[in-house]
Amino acid sequence: MSSNEFEKLPREKKCRYVWTHCTFLATRFYQEQARKFRVNLFYNGGFFIEVWYNGQYDYFGDIKAFSDRRLLEPYINSINLDELMVL
Repeated sequence: MSSNEFEKLPREKKCRYVWTHCTFLATRFYQEQARKFRVNLFYNGGFFIEVWYNGQYDYFGDIKAFSDRRLLEPYINSINLDELMVL
């Protein structure tokens, strides 16, 4: 599946795809005013997926796919990019 195909999926199918086809890499935290998110990073071998979760309200804020490695900067201290070449 390509990142474009993934982005077209409904939220429920995105979640199912992440849990069954992706490898968890790292977690970061993001706060926007009063909203706090736990952002989990996954990799499927072709692109990355961020799953944004708000525990305070128990909901998924967003599930975004990307392949631009520059967007991994918030995780730079949490993951070894060399290991991704093996995945």
